[in-house]
Amino acid sequence: MTDDPKDLLIEETVSAFRERNCWGRVLPSRAWWDLPPEDRDAVFERQLASRVIERALDPEGRSTTVRAVLARLAGK
Repeated sequence: MTDDPKDLLIEETVSAFRERNCWGRVLPSRAWWDLPPEDRDAVFERQLASRVIERALDPEGRSTTVRAVLARLAGK
């Protein structure tokens, strides 16, 4: 674990969790806006790697994002 503020912002941004506004619209991670463009590229690469790991660990081969979308479509 690190206490580097940049690493903490990257980890927060990589997470599949996204807040929603009062109308249910998905909002971008607040941490995203605090990162410089070159770190946003690193976030993208880490997100891709994270989703591969999530799919490998899921019995149905689904990422956290896929499960969240399917739950939303099912009204959960």
